[in-house]
Amino acid sequence: MPEKVIVSWSGGKDSALALQKMMEDEKYEVEGLFSTISEQSLRLPVHEVGENLLMKQAEALGLPLEIVPVPENASNKVYEKVMQRMFQDFKDRNIHKVVYADLFLEDIRAFRDALLRKNEMTGTYPLWGISSHQVADEIIEKGFQAVVTTVDTKKLDKSLPGVLYNQEFLHSLSPEVDPCGENGEFHTFVWGGPLFDAPLSIQQGKRFETWRGRFSHVEMKEK
Repeated sequence: MPEKVIVSWSGGKDSALALQKMMEDEKYEVEGLFSTISEQSLRLPVHEVGENLLMKQAEALGLPLEIVPVPENASNKVYEKVMQRMFQDFKDRNIHKVVYADLFLEDIRAFRDALLRKNEMTGTYPLWGISSHQVADEIIEKGFQAVVTTVDTKKLDKSLPGVLYNQEFLHSLSPEVDPCGENGEFHTFVWGGPLFDAPLSIQQGKRFETWRGRFSHVEMKEK
């Protein structure tokens, strides 16, 4: 019998590819998605994707999405309590494994795994160890449609939010920038692709900055 899993969902390209790999793996049964959002902004922190669009993605993917509100600037202790309640809910549904789309950041994986162990859960990382260039090419080749929504202005030009994540974008990046933005250089929003019943109808909204101008964003909204 396939093992039940739930996918940590950022709304971006890496999450989408990780989800597809899990759905194609007969050892697993994807029960749904979950996203942590800020209680104040109702957006995914740093990515700054609104709750409503995350829900629209889930509808198009045909999967339930659990929204987990986290207080603004929550301490590690508060964050861990929120996650503990969420993990217990998963375990009550016989879900003991979480899927993450990390590629190579050892410290982030170590943090996730430690928190999971503390809550008697385990993690799986379907993209782990695959080169960023290979992952980027696979995302595009498989037909996922994504837009850059956030950039770190210390690493990329603040005008880039709103451009499509495609080969043209990848070729424009300097060698110092990871093609998947794994070091936080940029984040994306997926609006269509092989897992979607139909592409989302979205348009660009306002531009704004967070962290005192460190991150530049473009708001994505429904047409």
